[in-house]
Amino acid sequence: MTVNDVVEDGAVNILSRPILVPLDGSDVAAGILPYVVQVAGKANIPLVLLTAVDPDAIDYPASAMSAVPSSAGESMVIYRTQFEESSRVHAQDALHRVAARLRDDGIEVKATATIGGPAEEILRIAEKEGCGLIAMSTHGRNPIGRSILGSVTDRVIHASNVPVLAVTPERAKKYREEGAPLTTILVPLDGSELAQRALPYVERLARILSMEVLLARAVRTEHPTYTGTDLGFRVPEFTEELNREATEYLEQVAQHLRDKGLTVRSQVLTGSAARVLLNLAHETPQNLIAMTTHGRTGLSRWMMGSVASTLVRRSGAPVLVIRPQS
Repeated sequence: MTVNDVVEDGAVNILSRPILVPLDGSDVAAGILPYVVQVAGKANIPLVLLTAVDPDAIDYPASAMSAVPSSAGESMVIYRTQFEESSRVHAQDALHRVAARLRDDGIEVKATATIGGPAEEILRIAEKEGCGLIAMSTHGRNPIGRSILGSVTDRVIHASNVPVLAVTPERAKKYREEGAPLTTILVPLDGSELAQRALPYVERLARILSMEVLLARAVRTEHPTYTGTDLGFRVPEFTEELNREATEYLEQVAQHLRDKGLTVRSQVLTGSAARVLLNLAHETPQNLIAMTTHGRTGLSRWMMGSVASTLVRRSGAPVLVIRPQS
């Protein structure tokens, strides 16, 4: 499959379908909203706000019963389902307040609160509402006071059929305080067809949000040994050829995107993918990273899955993670 075939692939248009935003009542989780509002406003697409009240996270009184009343004499007993429904109603009220503020900014919003496991509910509502993107914080706390986001984000990223935009609380706080818009999309590529499947999403985002595209490919000239570290043996005669191939490959992709009217530059990096891509992300201000969760594999190849996880947790940038469909 050529670069042209991949770029023209019929990927889901994330800028024509609703964006699902899971919230949990915390400022940390709500930190994703400025990014989402920027996208929704420019693309004129609605948001779906969701809070999933996890029954396993509720602290029930010892007197609470799990059974339903069996007679009128038990009508004053408090039951677990009542606690759950009360929590859901409070969560729904909180979402309505957030939705009202967003509507004042001209954003179309739907708000819903459900009861169930957060990851399962996020995936269920995303499918039910026909969402093209899930946008969420990597950490947060739910209305009951238990930590839910973090492991939930990991589960959603690995199971979602639509792209997931994840942002760390630290980056969200900086965005709120400084208000700097996103200007660059950093796209890690490894030469594989799977990695290139991020390109249709990149093209659409860059066009709608008027962003520059930065293509990057890591060339590892030091091959790792059994120690699993970045140290290893070097094959000097291969280095020049590896860099040449990487440069030509990135230029081919870049030119195709330029032909579509996008502003594109490319950069070949030397070293282990996770480390050099992290460095590039830190050096590139106001960036969004877009990549697939899998790529080329093999004993001497880096895997997009582990690199994506590293960038989500440590890059300090919002990361759009795309899981290619088989």
